[in-house]
Amino acid sequence: MKKHLHFYGVLFLMLAIALLVISFSNGGSSSNGVTGSPLDNQLAPQSCLTCHDNNGNFNTAVSITSDIPSGGYALGQTYNMTVTQTANGASKHGFQITVENNAPSKIGGFVVTDVVNTHLQAGGNFVTHSLAGSDQNSWNFAWTAPSIDVGAITFYVASIAGNLNSSGGATTSSNQMAQNTMVIGSVLATNKLHLLHNMYPNPGSRQVTLQLPSQVNSANVTVFNYLGKSFIQKTINSLHNTIDVSSLSTGIYFVRIQTDSQIGTKKLFVR
Repeated sequence: MKKHLHFYGVLFLMLAIALLVISFSNGGSSSNGVTGSPLDNQLAPQSCLTCHDNNGNFNTAVSITSDIPSGGYALGQTYNMTVTQTANGASKHGFQITVENNAPSKIGGFVVTDVVNTHLQAGGNFVTHSLAGSDQNSWNFAWTAPSIDVGAITFYVASIAGNLNSSGGATTSSNQMAQNTMVIGSVLATNKLHLLHNMYPNPGSRQVTLQLPSQVNSANVTVFNYLGKSFIQKTINSLHNTIDVSSLSTGIYFVRIQTDSQIGTKKLFVR
C-alpha cells in the first residue's frame, strides 16, 4: 500500500511540475486572461503572478506597436502588431495580449502570423507566446478590427521575464512582470472610397499604378495577404506611384493606402 501511495505521490508531483512549466513557457494552462484588463478581472481575476512571483530584478518593461492610426481604426481592417519586452539578464520571456472597448467587451479578432512563436487562446480573444516563443522577447501577430463601430478600444498586455532554474526547468520564482496598454480612438471618420482614385492593372503581374486624388500629396502603401502578413511597404506620390508585385505569388492581396488622417483598402489580384 505504501508503494502505491509513493507512486501516486511522485505522479502528482510530476504533474504539478509540468503544469508550472507550461504556465511559463506556453502562456498559461488556463483559457482565462492574465492581462489585467477590466473584463479579465471581472471574469477570473488573475495575472502572470498567479503562477509566478514578482521578485526578479530585470527592469522588465513591455511595449505595443502597430500600424493602426492613432486617430482610429478602419472597420474590418487587419493591422500588424508587435509586442516587445525588455528585461536585462532574463533568458525566458512571455506575454499575453487582449483588446476591449469601454463596455468592456472583447473586440475584433487576433490573427496568428507566426505559428512557431505565438498562438491564440479563447477563440481568438488573446494572443500569447508558445513554448518556442519564450526564447525571444519580441512577437509579431495581427488584429482585425470589428465590422461595426464599437467606440474607442484599449489593448492590454502583460509580460513575464525570468531564467531557467539550476536543473534546466522553467521556474516560478525570481520572475518579474510588466504591463502596458495602448489606446486607439474609434472608427476613422473618413470616406475610404475617395482616398484611392484608381489602381491598375488589376489583376496585375508586374507593375501596378496607384492613382491618388489630386488633394493627396503622398501616402504610405502596404500590400498584405488575408493573414495580415505584409509583403510590400512603400511611400508613393503623384510622380512615383507604382509598386512592383512581380515577386508575389498568384493570389488575392490587399492594398492599404494610408495618410496621417485617412486610410483606404482595396483588393489586388496578382496573376
